Amino acid sequence: MPIISRRLENTTAVLTALGTVAILFSIAASQILIGLALLSLLASRRPLEFPSKLRFPLLAFIGWTLLSLAFSEEPLIGFHQVRKIFLYLIPVLVYNAYQNRRQIQRTFQGVVLAGTMTALYGVAQFLYDYLALRRTGSSIYENYVAKQITGFMSHWMTYGGEMMLVLVLLVSLLLFFPPEGISPWWWFCLPPILLALLLSFTRGVWLGTLAGVAYLLARSRRRVFWLLLPAGVLLLYLLAPQWLQQRERSIFNTQTDNHNRLRLLMVRTGVRMIAAHPWFGVGPERVGFEFLRYKPASMPLPPGSWYGHLHNNFLQIAAERGIPCLLFFLWLLFEILREGLILARGPTGGVRAMGHAEVAVTVSLVVGGLFEFNFGDSEVVMLYLFLIAAAYAWTRLGRTVTSDE
Repeated sequence: MPIISRRLENTTAVLTALGTVAILFSIAASQILIGLALLSLLASRRPLEFPSKLRFPLLAFIGWTLLSLAFSEEPLIGFHQVRKIFLYLIPVLVYNAYQNRRQIQRTFQGVVLAGTMTALYGVAQFLYDYLALRRTGSSIYENYVAKQITGFMSHWMTYGGEMMLVLVLLVSLLLFFPPEGISPWWWFCLPPILLALLLSFTRGVWLGTLAGVAYLLARSRRRVFWLLLPAGVLLLYLLAPQWLQQRERSIFNTQTDNHNRLRLLMVRTGVRMIAAHPWFGVGPERVGFEFLRYKPASMPLPPGSWYGHLHNNFLQIAAERGIPCLLFFLWLLFEILREGLILARGPTGGVRAMGHAEVAVTVSLVVGGLFEFNFGDSEVVMLYLFLIAAAYAWTRLGRTVTSDE
């Protein structure tokens, strides 16, 4: 029995690592692997632990989501949220799956390598589209902004969100992880991932990445932070082609940019939904159905608008599930950030790197979530939950060792 149990534990670690890496290629393959990893973990009959500070806010968030579904006028529409509860088992799986820190390091290596492959594929997609537009003499900006690169994902928002998390993770490891644990090829992964992120044309992702990297530079090289980051952003802008500069300038355009105008409209509409349904919201997945009903009559709907959700984590959660659910979500983020800041002051380089990575990816998700409902994007949420749970698992494994493996 001990031999069988040991093999099941090793199988669980391998399946968890493969499921994490697969997120960057296929959500179906990733969820199958994670499901098998959960079954293997349960079959091993080892006592399960849960990151204590995450337990109550996460359970409260899930519980209130189910309550809002129960009080929804059309609960079947939001039944997808019940199936999404599966995703929130990832912290439990990751926290218990690994037997040593080396396994976590190898999973990180797999994520960085997979992210680089995905980035290169996205760059190839862009080159194909760019050359096709040049051949026909079509406007690069007007045509590309309507259909951006997606990598192996189905939507550019998902692709951009994944690239954001991989880039911030990579920068965290390069800045804080002990040098002996850094693979030299990681430095060569940075340019293609950064290039793919720029070519994703996703402005909220750019701002989220900038916020996460700003945190990391501020904590690692404080004396050069105020010079290095602004200089780097300015250099990227000056070296960028005209169509990319136009996209960057459009971040501040609220007069003629339809996407920005729609986001302002969504804020007004979301606030009206929350005021009308403060406790349980309009119901999961029902914001799109109710949007026109709550839209201010004085504000026109911009051409080509899609309003299936409110493009903002906080507005969306409060509008569809109620203010209490938003408070539970904020509680969850608070606990994640608090734990990350504690680990960032840890005794070893590995622990500090995990803490900074946990804070940085959360900052990126939060800032990006001001412009996109990225917490509703399963692939992005799965990768994010793995990254924060890996930091907790690293700490758990440190209870039995005196130094980083």
